[in-house]
Amino acid sequence: MNRRGWGRVVVAASVLALVSLAANVTTLSQLEGRADTVLAGRLTVSQLVNAGTVWAGLAVVSGWLVRRPAPAVAAGVVALLTACVVHYGVGMAIGMFDLNVWTANVHWLLAAMVVGGPLGLVGAIARRWDRWGVAARLVVPVGAVLEPFVVGRFTTPAILPWPNRVADIISGLALLTAGVAGCFRVLAADGRRQAVPHGRATAEP
Repeated sequence: MNRRGWGRVVVAASVLALVSLAANVTTLSQLEGRADTVLAGRLTVSQLVNAGTVWAGLAVVSGWLVRRPAPAVAAGVVALLTACVVHYGVGMAIGMFDLNVWTANVHWLLAAMVVGGPLGLVGAIARRWDRWGVAARLVVPVGAVLEPFVVGRFTTPAILPWPNRVADIISGLALLTAGVAGCFRVLAADGRRQAVPHGRATAEP
């Protein structure tokens, strides 16, 4: 067992869960419209750390960390379930949520069990240096490019308050920029590898 890799999986899942929880903390001044600039910033951070691409990326990275395909499948599930349990559990402990949070969000727990495995496997495949590996390494960046358009970050209804509209645009641009940069980096690295005559590339540790 890759104990070091599994330890990193749990730490990464817990950190994302806590950062996501902190980004959802709303003050009274924000609710009353007396701190709209702060609200716009908080909403932007919240939308980024709660983006589907980021949570999917957690499962992919978890699969990468434990290396082998079968454990990678398990790691993807464990990572997403751990993140959900820490997020809701800590939120309930500090009074942000009540007991109904578990039933209200059971769909996310089920989603973690359904998609976590395949995403973890993607992470293991991403260690390969063939075309499958390149495709696997593109999964998260391509997801980041597509997500702002799929969830409508650039088409926010004008009826919503300006902090929501600003947060949508900024978070959408951040995901789009990160995704394009990620795709470029993956493809550029593959191009350099193929350009080295008789070179043997090895996966990162």
